[in-house]
Amino acid sequence: MILRDATTGKEYSISLPCLIGRGKEADLVLPDLAVSHRHALLDVTDDQVWIKDLGSTNGIWVNGSRITTKAFLRPGDFIQVGQMKFLLPAPVAQSAEQTVVLHVLDRARVAPELDRRRLELIYDITTELPGSRDVSRLGEKIFASCKKYFQQDHGVISLFQEDGSLKPLCCDFRDSALPLSRSIVKRVLQNGESLLLEDALSSDSFKKEESIINLRIRSAMCAPLIYHNQINGLIYIDRNIPGAYSNSDLELFRSIAAIIAPLIENARLWSELQKKYTDTVDKLRSTETRLIDTERVAAYVRLAQAMAHEVRNPLVSLGGLVRRIARLDQEGVGLQKMQTMVKSVERIESVLQEVDDFARISLLEKQLVRMDLLVQEVIESCQEELGKKQVRPQFVVATANVMAPVDRQLMKKALAAVFKEILFGMAQGSELPIRLQDGEAALEISFGHVLAGSDFRDPFAPVFRDKPWCNSLFLNIAHKILLDHGGKLLLNTEGHGVLPLMMLICRSITVESEMQGGHTP
Repeated sequence: MILRDATTGKEYSISLPCLIGRGKEADLVLPDLAVSHRHALLDVTDDQVWIKDLGSTNGIWVNGSRITTKAFLRPGDFIQVGQMKFLLPAPVAQSAEQTVVLHVLDRARVAPELDRRRLELIYDITTELPGSRDVSRLGEKIFASCKKYFQQDHGVISLFQEDGSLKPLCCDFRDSALPLSRSIVKRVLQNGESLLLEDALSSDSFKKEESIINLRIRSAMCAPLIYHNQINGLIYIDRNIPGAYSNSDLELFRSIAAIIAPLIENARLWSELQKKYTDTVDKLRSTETRLIDTERVAAYVRLAQAMAHEVRNPLVSLGGLVRRIARLDQEGVGLQKMQTMVKSVERIESVLQEVDDFARISLLEKQLVRMDLLVQEVIESCQEELGKKQVRPQFVVATANVMAPVDRQLMKKALAAVFKEILFGMAQGSELPIRLQDGEAALEISFGHVLAGSDFRDPFAPVFRDKPWCNSLFLNIAHKILLDHGGKLLLNTEGHGVLPLMMLICRSITVESEMQGGHTP
């Protein structure tokens, strides 16, 4: 009779009856401290081989189950004595196909009691792996944990794609790519079973496959990855030693597959979600950049329109006055008309100076600036103009959060441009309310009386298409500077002039993307 070591493949030729133990009197001496001196008796009765425990300390295990009395054996059974495992091969007279035992583990079977090493393997997987969200890294950890117990030569975790093909998720081998056996995959898919192959090279159904021959696969296990009653893939390992794995190993392997199936699926879904999130963020950033560029181009277009508007009106006025003076039909009016002409000329010079300054605007150099002090500084710089019209500014600070990241000189220029446009159209002796306050996504500076529920829009809104003050060069300059800071200039849709208006200034870079076209206080 032949006994084959399931780990090394070494075969022992014995005669029955055979006493197995560690003592000298044993017929088969096993150098294993877990084996008793008189451990087991192997014998035959009516051509039926059986094994009996002789009161050993660690017992005898047949196909993963400990026996309490005599147990009859069949070809293909695994016998564990101490720490050593033996395979009882089929008689030589049987066909090559019969010498291979293909164990099928039904999903409904309950695993036997686990020993300490198996518990340690399951503990490693259940405690370390759930925290991993990287699919490839997760597969590496799984095979690293399995290596301690199964000693596999090759391994692969594959997931099914939408077209039904298998895509390797993680491979554990040093050779070229491992093509899985189509027969094994078909069997797993058809019945959702976990398979154990003891000697592939002796099986007619496997020994002709190129992958089996090239990689010298002898023993293999394959288990489906089932999650929510759906087979998402499979996990496969093999060794080039025949009989390396037992039925109990297959049960443990199936349990591991059941544990890692949701982990792998969740990691895969997380990777897909992360990729979609990254793609969406990239698209949003690209769209935001295009919108900002479009808005800035529109600002330049409006700037050109505003320049034409500002230059055209004084020229028309000058032309009319010059014609009236030429008639000399009234006395004493020439000086007054000349003064009006001078004012129009001064206006043109001011506009041209603003255009020249605007063309020389440098790149933004942002720093944290106290906006209340900056507004007060601009008010003081406009004292001459305020005095001529006797306009009384009433500046109120209604927030403690007055800091904002801006280019100080450019923001000062924007505020000065707004003041110039406001003062140009204000009546003599008027009051000018100015309020610095918190907004929904920015710091707000409002000019004029702002009523609750008022609707404010940027100067490009269609509602302002026929409003002449929206073509103001000064407002467009201020709006362009605010856009470059991620803010906006907003006008009241119900106003009959430039007032009331708002300047929105971002407090931080993170809120720049939140600035929208409309605003309701």
